[in-house]
Amino acid sequence: MKIIALNILFFLTIHVFGQATDSLGIDDNVTPNGQEAGFLNAALRDSRDTFDFTNKKLGFVKGSNGGQLVSKSKFFQSSVKPWTDSGSIPRISFVRLTDKEKQESSGYDAIVLGWVKVFTYKQQARTIERLKSRKRVENK
Repeated sequence: MKIIALNILFFLTIHVFGQATDSLGIDDNVTPNGQEAGFLNAALRDSRDTFDFTNKKLGFVKGSNGGQLVSKSKFFQSSVKPWTDSGSIPRISFVRLTDKEKQESSGYDAIVLGWVKVFTYKQQARTIERLKSRKRVENK
């Protein structure tokens, strides 16, 4: 039974990461399009519990300590597509924001991390502040 379950999981993973990636990162809207949300839901299914990336406001960071806040298009171009195009799985994770953090960040639901080795609470607080600042710039 375990072998059957592993085979099903393997083939589902191949299908998800084998999809065309032409709709990943095509704009800088903070809300993912359908393919981006589906990709993130599949890639992070083991860590997201009931969180669904569909219609969520996301911040994207990269760098070994998560210090680079980047646009969605840059995130997918540098942290996802090179690996999915070669058939590999990118090393991404995410941090779901609490209600308080969501309010402090001007409504962001989560921070998606690309190839981040260490993301401390202090770095998370800085990112939330930068997301809030980004919102002020977008409103001008």
